[in-house]
Formats: sequence, structure tokens, C-alpha cells
Amino acid sequence: MNPTIDLKGEHAAFTIILGAMKKLAFDIRNNKVTGLLRIEQIIDFLHIYTDHCHYVKEEKSLFPALLAFDIPWIIKMINQLIKEHMTARGYIDELNDKLRGYLSGQKRSLESMSDCLIKFVTLEEYHIKTEENIVLPLCEKMLSKQKLMMISSDFKTIQDNEVGHVKCIEYFKLLSNLYSESHSPVETSLQS
Repeated sequence: MNPTIDLKGEHAAFTIILGAMKKLAFDIRNNKVTGLLRIEQIIDFLHIYTDHCHYVKEEKSLFPALLAFDIPWIIKMINQLIKEHMTARGYIDELNDKLRGYLSGQKRSLESMSDCLIKFVTLEEYHIKTEENIVLPLCEKMLSKQKLMMISSDFKTIQDNEVGHVKCIEYFKLLSNLYSESHSPVETSLQS
């Protein structure tokens, strides 16, 4: 397995989550929030999968492999990506705090949650573009097949330890539901 393909798949999943976050932000701003289950599920995904799995894969395995080349512009880029991870972690914590505040009766917490959702989405969309357009092609170009296999093995270990099989199935169902909710069925007509 190739770790760059693994990360591209995760980025595709994040794109579904980011789309749902945009919709939630819009719904909050237009007083159309009907339930908090999706917000809770998304925060759980961000906390466990994004923070404790995806970011860890990059920070503990992929980024060190690139930093080993000791090329100044790569070091600067990786440091920026790690700073973005830290900022995103702050947004995840803020979303969780806003949800808890809302559940405890602080109605304004929901309004400020909308702003935080948009900040997170904006950061992650830029972050993903940087990784897709620069980091992952760089990995494929610079890292040997053996190194890529070692990173892939690290990725599997991290995912097994941080998320586990049962939680991965739960997230797959969440992503499937979010995808279905964002894509209305195409009506077809049979003509004779």
C-alpha cells in the first residue's frame, strides 16, 4: 500500500465532512438546525479521526521522512503544516466547547459555533490543497518504495491504535450518510 493514496482517500473523506460543516454553519446562521446529532458526530470524527489519527500519521511518520532530507523550503513548509494542525486542533476544542455551552443553555454558543465551523473549513481546505499539490507528489518523488512501505505500515498501526476497526465502520457510515444527504437522488424516467 502507498501512504500517499491512503492520505488522498482521507482527504476525500474530509471533503465530505467539510461540506457538511459548511451546511451546518449555514443552517445555524439561518436558524434551521433541527438536531445536534450531526454536530456531535462531526466533532467526534474531527477529534478522534482527524486529530488522533490523520494528523498523527503525518506528524509521526510522513513529515519526519521528508524532514530527513534537510532541505530548507521543505522544513519551512512542514513546520507551517504542523502549525496548521495545531490551529485546527484549537478549532476542534472550540467546537466541542461551543456544543457543551449550547447544551448547558448558552444559546449564543450555537451562533459562535457557526463562525468556528467556517474557520475550520477554510483552514482545512487550504491545508488539503497544499498536501495534495505539494507534499504528496514530493513524497512519491523523493521517498523510496521501501520507505513508503514503512510509512504505510506506521499508518496502519496508528489507525488501529487510535481509531480501531469498530470506530472506522462508524465513521464510514457517517460519511456515507453525509454524502447521501448532500447529493439528492437523480430522477430517471423510463421511456418506451
